[in-house]
Amino acid sequence: MRLLAFVGLLLLVGALGWWATSTQATHAGVVLSAAASVIALLGTALALRRSILVALWISVAGMVVRLAAWFAGYRWVRVEHEDVRAYTFAFFGVFVVALCLEMTYVLAAARGQRRGAT
Repeated sequence: MRLLAFVGLLLLVGALGWWATSTQATHAGVVLSAAASVIALLGTALALRRSILVALWISVAGMVVRLAAWFAGYRWVRVEHEDVRAYTFAFFGVFVVALCLEMTYVLAAARGQRRGAT
């Protein structure tokens, strides 16, 4: 249940980012960052079943995946002759919020595992 709440919050951040932006480049940054962040959160949640240390390593791998997604989007925005600064700002704005949500999820799950919750 907790995972669904965090995925919902990520989708809410993506929707608010979409609503707050107006250009194709910023929309691409928000959507790509939110999608990559949801994938990273799901990977981290699955890894938490093994251990917290594995989950943290998967979270680091998720950051690498998000940076690769940023670079792919950056190349696409340049080909489309859109504003790469706006794209980067939108992407990393969502990225920072998503990373905070992901780490909050890991900390909450770690606390639950310490207390014996499943």
